[in-house]
Amino acid sequence: MSRSASCFAASARGWVGLLLAGTLSCAVLEPTVMRSVDGVANEGRFIDENAYALYAVAASREARAQWAEALDFYQRAAEIDSRGPELRTRIGAVACKLRKRDLADRAFAAALRADDGYGPLWFELAQCRKSRGDAQGALRAALEALRLDPERVETTLLAADAAEQLGDHASAWRLRDALVTHAPDSLRAQQAMLSAATRAKDSARAERARRELAALHRRGASTAEQRGLPGALHALERGDVTTAARLAEQVLGADPSNGDALVIALCAADLQEDHAGFARLLERARDPGSAASPQVMGILESLLTRRVSAQAGRLVRPQP
Repeated sequence: MSRSASCFAASARGWVGLLLAGTLSCAVLEPTVMRSVDGVANEGRFIDENAYALYAVAASREARAQWAEALDFYQRAAEIDSRGPELRTRIGAVACKLRKRDLADRAFAAALRADDGYGPLWFELAQCRKSRGDAQGALRAALEALRLDPERVETTLLAADAAEQLGDHASAWRLRDALVTHAPDSLRAQQAMLSAATRAKDSARAERARRELAALHRRGASTAEQRGLPGALHALERGDVTTAARLAEQVLGADPSNGDALVIALCAADLQEDHAGFARLLERARDPGSAASPQVMGILESLLTRRVSAQAGRLVRPQP
């Protein structure tokens, strides 16, 4: 087996190890990074391996809501390599949670100077501004994040909430209506629509959302009847996170080394914002297990991209 193949075959079960150790030993995993903005692919840089290690530790602390420790590790990583926007974005996001306003502002400004076309930066900036009560600033940042990454459901919901807070109900409904039309199978989108419609006493929208949610739950019940990984994967793809988590945990209970089940369970915990559950899964991921399938590795790439960085997500791709 080639060096690159042996590194890649480390399995999804050891994804934390891949970031903490694999990046230090597998020099072949140092490709340039491709980022797509508005359908245009742009080649970017690769983050220093030692910074990756600290970045991964910081991400695990952030997943546990250990904000102060996460911030410390992110800052230590930035001392090694802060040329791109990823580290500064995370520093800004965590500093904002800790109410370190000046630090958050400096970090976001540095991230913008590094790459103002980085979608997650604008999303985190919008979140931070919302937490400060700056609805206008949150809306501007959320709309820019939406332009850069229109597929992220949370971005549209954030923009809609900010518009509603500003009293621009027409824009808020336009955003929500577009979202449920584009992503009708998204539980989060339909739940948000039902909540907003109930607040506004909009019976027509509320009833449509109830019907869609009922249909999604019926499909989820059907999915739950499927056994093992196919059911878990199908549930995750359709947005039934609760069922995906339950079925993946059942598989892990019978086979703790199953890489596919672990990745699905991690993604479900991430989407549910279950920090404690995510941490428990990470603790169980220390030893090598069976390699995850290519389909599930794609899900792992999405998870790492969302939780760590675009570069971290690229690390799990097969190398030529």
